[in-house]
Amino acid sequence: MAETFNIVVVAQAGRLEYEACLFAASLRAKSPKFKGKLFIAEPQPSGRWPHDPRIQSPACRDLLHALDAEIVPFENKAFGAYYPYGNKI
Repeated sequence: MAETFNIVVVAQAGRLEYEACLFAASLRAKSPKFKGKLFIAEPQPSGRWPHDPRIQSPACRDLLHALDAEIVPFENKAFGAYYPYGNKI
């Protein structure tokens, strides 16, 4: 019996929001029987960011919702703009 699992990807303003859309579209197209949930972890504004790091494109946000991805906010406690890749660890 196949085990159900969930997937979490991190997306933030800029290139990563479009990569999240590509990932979600590819997942739905190539794995139509995927039973788990797709979560998009989105960093929230804080003192660690000079600009709002959340997904900026309304079209991207709409596409993620249409592809049944759940956008989940998270608070940056250790990383931010000075080391954005730390959010993906």
